[in-house]
Amino acid sequence: MKRSHTVVALAVVGLFFLVPLVWSQDPMMVMEHKEIGPHQRPLVDFNHDKHTATLECIRCHHDYDEHGNNRGGDDSAQSCAGCHNPTARGGKVPLLQAFHGQCKGCHEVMGGQGRKSGPVMCGECHVRK
Repeated sequence: MKRSHTVVALAVVGLFFLVPLVWSQDPMMVMEHKEIGPHQRPLVDFNHDKHTATLECIRCHHDYDEHGNNRGGDDSAQSCAGCHNPTARGGKVPLLQAFHGQCKGCHEVMGGQGRKSGPVMCGECHVRK
């Protein structure tokens, strides 16, 4: 009986460490969306881990109902272009505007509150290498 408890305990501990690995995203992502067309500026390197340390997932992975309430997002971590298209079809915010509004807007709000924030100027995100 004691042995089965040990096996169960090890399985639970193993799942505790395995689950975050399965559902996590890459720590660094390159924000490249071919749906926008040819990019006029260098692609943005996005540190996903740095953002998830301080923000709730639904801040970016969102789903708004008809009343503007954030219902959260689905757990599949689909691409932004899954909902936001290059134009304003379907009443959604266009993809490029969604990126700038979400990223730059959040950085401006946090900076305005005196909190540590990220870049807000074009060349600070779109870095020439």
